[in-house]
Amino acid sequence: MGLKLASIFAITALFGLVFAIVFAIGVWFLSPLGIFGLLIMIGITLLIVFFQYLISPVFVGWMYKITWVPYEDYKAEYPHLADIIDQVVQVRKIKMPKLGIIYGELSPNAFAFGWTKNKAKIVLSEGILEYLDPEEQGAVLAHELGHVVHSDFILMTIVFAIPLVLLTIARWAYYTAAFSSRGSRDEEGNYIYLLLFAIAILSYVSYYIGYLISLIVSRIREYYADSHAAEVLENPNALSTGLIKIAYGLLAETPTITVKERRRSKMYGLRGLGIFNPGGARGLVVNSIGSSGSYSKDAIQAAAAWDLYNPWAKYYQFFSTHPLPAKRIQCLNEQCSIYGVEPEIDFKDAKKIKEEQAGKSLWDEFLLDVLIKDLTWLFFAAMGLFTIFWVFGFFGFVGFTQLPVIITLKWLLLLWFITFYVMGFAYLLKIGFMYKKGYEPKKVVELVSNVKVSPIRCVPAYIEGTIIGRGVAGYYFSDDLYFRDETGILYIDYSFGIRLVDWFFAVARVEKLIGQQVRIKGWYRRGPIPFLQVHSIETETGRRFRNYKKQLSYLWAVLLFIIGAVFFYVGFFVF
Repeated sequence: MGLKLASIFAITALFGLVFAIVFAIGVWFLSPLGIFGLLIMIGITLLIVFFQYLISPVFVGWMYKITWVPYEDYKAEYPHLADIIDQVVQVRKIKMPKLGIIYGELSPNAFAFGWTKNKAKIVLSEGILEYLDPEEQGAVLAHELGHVVHSDFILMTIVFAIPLVLLTIARWAYYTAAFSSRGSRDEEGNYIYLLLFAIAILSYVSYYIGYLISLIVSRIREYYADSHAAEVLENPNALSTGLIKIAYGLLAETPTITVKERRRSKMYGLRGLGIFNPGGARGLVVNSIGSSGSYSKDAIQAAAAWDLYNPWAKYYQFFSTHPLPAKRIQCLNEQCSIYGVEPEIDFKDAKKIKEEQAGKSLWDEFLLDVLIKDLTWLFFAAMGLFTIFWVFGFFGFVGFTQLPVIITLKWLLLLWFITFYVMGFAYLLKIGFMYKKGYEPKKVVELVSNVKVSPIRCVPAYIEGTIIGRGVAGYYFSDDLYFRDETGILYIDYSFGIRLVDWFFAVARVEKLIGQQVRIKGWYRRGPIPFLQVHSIETETGRRFRNYKKQLSYLWAVLLFIIGAVFFYVGFFVF
């Protein structure tokens, strides 16, 4: 839950651009002022952060298709949610938040935003109201109210401002030292020059540490909001089962048909394409879980096993603002004894399921994934280090005194030619590994139950079902989608890789796809959430949308080959 990444990215990118422009101007004009100039830049940085804090809620309101609902209408339509709001408002002594619904899409989304706990806004998507039972809806709402009563808007603004101040100091020290190096320096000038660089390095290191700490704080605030939901409902299980549906897309039962589906029902409209039988995975729906229906506990534990045991999960957790869903559910389970209830979801068999799929450890596959992912740039880094040693004559210090004599500039350029061609072939290897063939018909539950998948290691698949909404419900510029079959919902990554193309698809195509029956061909991957990267989307009307991100990847390999050819020409014909 919480504010979705798409809007955060858009707002942050905008203010990042403003900050970069202001900083460049500041360095140019204020550098001669020394410490006073630095204080001015820190003041400007804090003003930009404060302005972002003031304007961000307005931007969110603009970027999302939110229908604001008067409290009385909200209470009449959703009395169970209004009761929770009344309870929190009365106990916590806060003003009634502004309440919004994102209609017309079934993508699950919920977030709170605003300036203070007395000027807050809480938004639920129609997907939350459609797929979650009343108690789970209340838990999601109570979670967002937790952010409000804990004043997380203000707290996280301050927390993320501290690393930005450290970054300002680092950049200021670096550029001031760079400007001072242009003129002649005496011994005192050299001392100040070295001191500024030392401050820059220390501040950069502090910035990254501060940024990582701010992410830890953000994750802790999510746990607090989860605890608030458990306290309000006196039942941590409600949020746990809600997370299973939202984070893993595992639906206990087929929801009520809504949105454009209300006007037609063609659940089996694409069966004639011969992909697979839409009823094929129903045997997985066997064991009771939650009050809203049933689902295979093995499927749930397999989905959670990725969070618990796949090394990629640890990587994403380290750089995430939110804890992984399985970690949140484990924390909620620990609170069940406080309220005298038994956990409805446990992961006691998750390790066993992981071992059945992937053996004792996934670290070997993780290391191979990382190697495939970064092999191209490892060659570049190795050759770059070799070149630095060659230029500065460091080979003599390590015993290779003849290398500078043997390897002339001509041979160095030819080595770069070889390096770039090796990089090009390594990139082709990466493309082949990431975009495998052998597509097979799959259900959502089959995909999210795969423990071995990663952002690099994919499952080529066909899926068939309904587009239910944007990737981020109500976000006008979301080029991604949400898909549903009768076993669950799945995030569909359409991103083309060219922002202008993505925006065109978001504005011109996505709205028309919502509610349509589709067959999607692509590569299932797992990041912070499960998703399918699109190869093509075929609709019930016969329209076909291709995604050429894989083909665009080949251009990078071609570019590497061209650069290598330039080095060859210069080394062979010029020198």
